[in-house]
Amino acid sequence: MALYRSDTREVSFTSLPQPLALELRAHAAKNQLVLEPSAVRCWLTHSVNPPAESFFGRMFGRRANPVDPEAEHDTVVVLHATHLLVAAWGEKRGAMALSLPLAQASIGRMSKLAAQLGGGGTEPGMDISGFPGEHGRPGSYFVKLGEDAAGAECYRAVEAAIVAIKN
Repeated sequence: MALYRSDTREVSFTSLPQPLALELRAHAAKNQLVLEPSAVRCWLTHSVNPPAESFFGRMFGRRANPVDPEAEHDTVVVLHATHLLVAAWGEKRGAMALSLPLAQASIGRMSKLAAQLGGGGTEPGMDISGFPGEHGRPGSYFVKLGEDAAGAECYRAVEAAIVAIKN
């Protein structure tokens, strides 16, 4: 069972929620990336952390993912000509942005967290690896996607861009 209810849609950069757009612009400027709104593709995923369904979860007002303080949050994937950018925003956690060159990136369908929690199912989304990590190893970030056509298209487009730039 998925921890979140998520829906993904492709959007223009200019229609992103303001906290995400501001964070992405600041991150791009800091990393000397030119974000031309007409030259990037963006997918926005809105995720809801629903109330818990168990008796005690409902009684104590817990959420399906009790570790996440947010009732809902947004994540955006930006496919740039040379880089992949990811930003997230929630009312309590604020905004953050990451990027990495497509040539360093790799993606996979299975969430490492979902695999550790057991079960053969997968969380819809993609593990992006290649970010600067610790001890000389690459870091990774799981991007939750909706189980819809736009979520599948986001995965396919990112995978195709990574494969194209590496070949």
